[in-house]
Amino acid sequence: MPPPRQWHSRKLWLVSEVEAYLNEWPSEGQRQHHEAFSNRSFGEIEPSHSEVVNGPGGYPIVTDPTHPLKRHYDQLGFDPATMGETEMMQLRQEAEDRWRASIPGTPLGKREKKALAQLASHGSGVLVHRSEIKDCGSDTEERLKARGFIETRDHTKFPGQTESYILTAAGLEASENS
Repeated sequence: MPPPRQWHSRKLWLVSEVEAYLNEWPSEGQRQHHEAFSNRSFGEIEPSHSEVVNGPGGYPIVTDPTHPLKRHYDQLGFDPATMGETEMMQLRQEAEDRWRASIPGTPLGKREKKALAQLASHGSGVLVHRSEIKDCGSDTEERLKARGFIETRDHTKFPGQTESYILTAAGLEASENS
């Protein structure tokens, strides 16, 4: 399998990368199927998939504009034929930074409001264990942090995993106004 992405303590795989990886493997019975039809009078058949070509960074080169991996590359500005791992990581970080910067100008979502209300019941500046706040997943947490409404404290045993939230004064004000 391709290496997973890391989101806090969770491991995630991009469907497009898993598909690209699995496209390199032959289908069950493909060789027998191909050999069985190659002896017929109508000649050779085309394989069910084309050979995947990787660029210098090991990323598959995809030219089909409708392919999800190609769309992902284009969205990031990544060219697998000329770029490698360093450029991919830099482009991903830039995309994440743009996403975070765009959040403060958007309206609060339903889950953000719900999490803020729960945190507001404890007060501003109070350390609240993550388990006490319902429906506050990693996306909601990231959005609230990007807005400056919460601060997080990592778990002592599991670095990189959030253990507690602290509502900021701006978060308390936003809770009162929503």
